[in-house]
Amino acid sequence: MSYKKGDVIAGKYLVTREFDSANGGQCQWGFAVCDGNEYFVKKFLSPVYPGENAPGSEKGKQKRRDQCEKFAIKQLAIQNALSACGAGGSVVVMVDFFKYGDDYGEHFFKVCQKVDTSSLSNEIHTLETKKRLFVMLTAAGALKILHSNGIVHLDLKPDNVLIKEWEGRQVAKIIDFDSSILEGESIAAEFLVGDPVYYSPEFAKHIATGGETPAPTKKSDIFSLGLIFCQYWTGSRPILSGSYTYAHEAVLDGKKLELPSITTKTKLRGTMINNENPLNAEVGKLIKRC
Repeated sequence: MSYKKGDVIAGKYLVTREFDSANGGQCQWGFAVCDGNEYFVKKFLSPVYPGENAPGSEKGKQKRRDQCEKFAIKQLAIQNALSACGAGGSVVVMVDFFKYGDDYGEHFFKVCQKVDTSSLSNEIHTLETKKRLFVMLTAAGALKILHSNGIVHLDLKPDNVLIKEWEGRQVAKIIDFDSSILEGESIAAEFLVGDPVYYSPEFAKHIATGGETPAPTKKSDIFSLGLIFCQYWTGSRPILSGSYTYAHEAVLDGKKLELPSITTKTKLRGTMINNENPLNAEVGKLIKRC
């Protein structure tokens, strides 16, 4: 079922924007209001908690229920860790999580505060230097907050870094923790998802080997953020030769990534590393590692 404007979810969320799956992966999303506040609502298409009238054997349904319980526990564990990041800051956290449906099955829903984003989200590279730097600094600051609280995002890409107007400047806010894990947590390779364009080498290798190599860590986020920063600064990702489709493929093959503008990159490093602002130094370290 795709919710339409005017529908009510779980008896309290009035849908204000029809749900669709654009950029949603295995989810549908839309907007809804509750108690006068507007929210972003995501409906997970999988897993589905089987109800009494769901098809299949009782054994099969119990197996699916167990999978759903594990899914819910994971989501709530991430949310508990995110709660330490604070509300209204550079990390958009979940405010509600529940399952809702009928006797045939219930889908899981996640609710977050709606963020009004800038129309310049895809045009960061066109901003003047200081504004571009500020976007990158706030993105790095948001990632630092996550990592400080033991959270590995694992799906960093431009779509998951919202750009919001704030006092005439654009600031970055990280969203979508569906694929996130807690530091040191093991996860089956088949449950790791994301956009291969932004995979780190270790992330891609872990998936390709069926989990035989070490699980991805915070370093994976840093690699992905480096690719995003390249887009923010130059308008495109690193240049790949004709034999490679993704950046991680080239790195795993021992190749160096060629940036669209080496001169710009050098100036960017110097600007960040020489600035006395501690956060600038952190971003400088990120760029060096990327």
